[in-house]
Amino acid sequence: MEFNEPSLERLRLKLRYKVLYHVGHNCADVDDLVQETLTRFIRASQQSQIRNSAEEFGAFVNGVCRNVILEYRRKMRREPLADPDIPIKDNGIRPDAEIFEMRQAIDRGLGELAERDRMILRRLYLEGKEKEDICKEWNMTDAQFRVVLFRAKERFRRVYPRGGAQSGEAK
Repeated sequence: MEFNEPSLERLRLKLRYKVLYHVGHNCADVDDLVQETLTRFIRASQQSQIRNSAEEFGAFVNGVCRNVILEYRRKMRREPLADPDIPIKDNGIRPDAEIFEMRQAIDRGLGELAERDRMILRRLYLEGKEKEDICKEWNMTDAQFRVVLFRAKERFRRVYPRGGAQSGEAK
């Protein structure tokens, strides 16, 4: 699929309008989102990843643009905007004693859970096992796993000591 300058500029303007509509006119990253969409579209076109005919690429570009906008929104939720007037706190490296206390608190919290909850949390978060492997091991469906994981995390939150304080100790 070949693109000429006028058709790319027309596509850029349409994408800019779409991005402005979805992220707002005060967003500073509009041009970056449009450029990323065009880059992904042209790369997919060059690698023959567009299944439909060359004349029907509008739906493909729309889907690419939607994905770029969703990725941008997820990124913005994860990374809050930093206020340039507030100095960034340097936490440095955690002392070994603090890490050891945290591990002990996690072990105590896990020890208070039922075996299935403890093993699922341990396998998923501490051992890094895949969800599918855990489902096979415990003979669960995906839906059952999600429910068990949600409940196990809620139970762990209730028993895990807040702020690293030891159970029963004063802060």
